[in-house]
Amino acid sequence: MFRNILVATGPSPWSSNAVDTAIRLAAHLRVELVIVHILEDDPQFQLQGSVASDPQLRAEMEATGQHVVTQAAERATQAQVNHRSVSRWGGIPEQIVELAATNHCDLIVMGTRHLTGDKRLMTGRICNAVIATAPCPVLVVPLVQ
Repeated sequence: MFRNILVATGPSPWSSNAVDTAIRLAAHLRVELVIVHILEDDPQFQLQGSVASDPQLRAEMEATGQHVVTQAAERATQAQVNHRSVSRWGGIPEQIVELAATNHCDLIVMGTRHLTGDKRLMTGRICNAVIATAPCPVLVVPLVQ
């Protein structure tokens, strides 16, 4: 059914939970995992001032992203899951959808904080945008505490 699974990761606990779920699924199905980390450069969602204009902040974000991807890749290796990693700058939903298409992924796995009510409506922009435009099914994994 699935041959390539893309998992979106980041430094949050819900992203880590999504990676764990994707690794278990990829191991069970014996398929390749594409581990993706997108560094947000959409001015609408940045802090005051552009990240692009602050080389130190940009370098720190890239180092954090590389650390997140390396940790996810190590967990995939330990589970004996064939994987590759991609880290890039861009709009998060757009890059996830583009990478899923170009890597011929059959499934996208993403994490969510498992919020309810108004909070869910205000914070689900990334998952909602990916679900609305994805070229394949999207599995949203809640972090239930």
